[in-house]
Amino acid sequence: MKKIMSMIIFIACGLSAFGQNDPATEKLLNTLREKYQSYRTAKINFTLTATNQQKQITVDEKGELIVEPRTNRYRITLNDQVMISDGKQQWHVLKEEQEVQITEADGEQSGSITPANIFSFYSEGFKYPAAKSETIGGKSLSVIDLIPTDGKVSYVKVRLRLDKSINQIHDVTVFDKSGSLYTYTIQNFTPNVKVTSKTFIFDKTDYPGMEIVDLR
Repeated sequence: MKKIMSMIIFIACGLSAFGQNDPATEKLLNTLREKYQSYRTAKINFTLTATNQQKQITVDEKGELIVEPRTNRYRITLNDQVMISDGKQQWHVLKEEQEVQITEADGEQSGSITPANIFSFYSEGFKYPAAKSETIGGKSLSVIDLIPTDGKVSYVKVRLRLDKSINQIHDVTVFDKSGSLYTYTIQNFTPNVKVTSKTFIFDKTDYPGMEIVDLR
């Protein structure tokens, strides 16, 4: 799962010429981003599904994200790892390896897609046509295919599906150049949850015995 998350965090490839952005789709994305940025905090329970189509292997993992949209502070909790950021640096707790890696918070490559920026990654670096519509499980969804403008990234496109009834992300699927698929599905979204002073700060006493590796 460490390998899967590394690919998710630093994914990147592309297509460039895709015409102009569709005005109606752009308005839809701007409205979504503004709604998200209006929250003081948010708690998102999500499922990450990684599918290797060549090997026909699918891995599912549940996770939780607590984030402050205006400060980019976040805490991501998965089964075997935790990622904490105070907006300036990130602590990546790898439980299986008994290691904590410290990096700069802005050290991620442009175009990266993570649970922490899932509501804003589309702000720049993509072209998109008119949104399509489909119905899944009784939900009416807007389907937006985002095509990266950076030819150095390793994914072909990102598919964003929005629940029309509540103007909220239903899921995000990254189509990797290798043929693998990575899907974040929002299971529950709770805005303006209460957080403590420790939520976005790494406390080494919570992880006794772990080796701390400073990669800054």
